[in-house]
Amino acid sequence: MTAIPALTPAEFAIMKALWRAGDATVADVRAVLAESGSEAAYTTVMTLLGRMVQKGAVTVDRSREPFVYAAAVRKQHVARQRLREFLRDVFDNDAETLVLGLVEDAALSVDELRHLEGRLDALREAERKGKPKP
Repeated sequence: MTAIPALTPAEFAIMKALWRAGDATVADVRAVLAESGSEAAYTTVMTLLGRMVQKGAVTVDRSREPFVYAAAVRKQHVARQRLREFLRDVFDNDAETLVLGLVEDAALSVDELRHLEGRLDALREAERKGKPKP
């Protein structure tokens, strides 16, 4: 996997809009942003998309009018990277403290906890059998 470019908060909001919209024009991105309560000027969105193209986070199809933009990085890859950075920066890589904090603050529902238990069981079983993580 190629390196995931660093994104400013404004660029990350644009990226999230692209993930929701798929291939999108500037107007489409603005509409998705507006749905989530964020108003941005057309020129601002266009400028941010241009910067993101330069960073390699977004691709652009200039053969069409208006130009069509698409995310060049997958949401799950960015989420994993940002989670690792958060874990490192806020919790000094102490994942147990992070998870316990979520559990103790009731941020996880009983159903979510059961789902996590199932995932942990699957990871333990895969490890026991010497298989890659599911």
